[in-house]
Amino acid sequence: MRSLRRSVFLLFLIGTVFCLTVASAGIFFLVADAVCETAARFVPSYEKADLGPLIEKEVWTEEDYDLIYRQTGLARAGADSVPRSDLKKFQDAFFFEGEIYHEMTTPITPHDKLRDPATKRDVTAPVVPLEEGDIILTSTTHLFGWRHGHAGLVVNGTLGSTLESFSIGVDSGTKTGGVRWFARSTNFMVLRLKGATAEERKKIADDAARELKGLSYNVFLGFFLPKDQCENGRTPTATHCSHLVWQAYKNAGYDIDPTGGPLVTPDDIANCPLFEVVQIYGFDPDKLWK
Repeated sequence: MRSLRRSVFLLFLIGTVFCLTVASAGIFFLVADAVCETAARFVPSYEKADLGPLIEKEVWTEEDYDLIYRQTGLARAGADSVPRSDLKKFQDAFFFEGEIYHEMTTPITPHDKLRDPATKRDVTAPVVPLEEGDIILTSTTHLFGWRHGHAGLVVNGTLGSTLESFSIGVDSGTKTGGVRWFARSTNFMVLRLKGATAEERKKIADDAARELKGLSYNVFLGFFLPKDQCENGRTPTATHCSHLVWQAYKNAGYDIDPTGGPLVTPDDIANCPLFEVVQIYGFDPDKLWK
């Protein structure tokens, strides 16, 4: 009888500890997600300036470019690539607060999107004219409080097509108009390789589209599997979103992971000094993704 009571007590104790552990983990992830929500989108708290005089100016100074960047999210390369009459459109989008909501990319991975509270329609942000080899990335996908984000390589600027490795069970490939997915997020940034010609960047994109398609998605690259699987070739056995972009540039002789660690993430690429910012949307102009 005493042995039975002891067994019942031990089962009760184990059950209690298990329940407390699960409850604690649940609370932790709820708090982590709440903290994560604060970084879904940056909206300027500073004054929205009148860009009319700038639009009429014949030549922009460094101060003008800085003002344009802080008002529209367009860095010099972006500002020079759009019609001046479009600056106000980019400014309105940059300052638009909107209503943030979630769309699930997987059963456990929310994607932060923006909609107009008046119409309840999704907001699609304006995007600069893209060039092949540009990188577009976002921090709007997250898991248990970690903003791992997503990244894609532009392989056709005119069509806004991207080479991506999107999720488990989906092989890497080209998505026609894939840029729209990023434009419907609460934030994104466009990066361009410094010091390279448009032809050189296009070759990186063309080679990647040919060599890095049809790869299975493996989130464990960098965790349990080596990041660089191409010591004897140019095509890895598997990939994930940021690894795919990293591999495309690695094949061209550029290591775009400034940390040099075993895992490459979208925020690693966002902080790589080899790139210049072309456009930001929903990111802080001073902090970017830090």
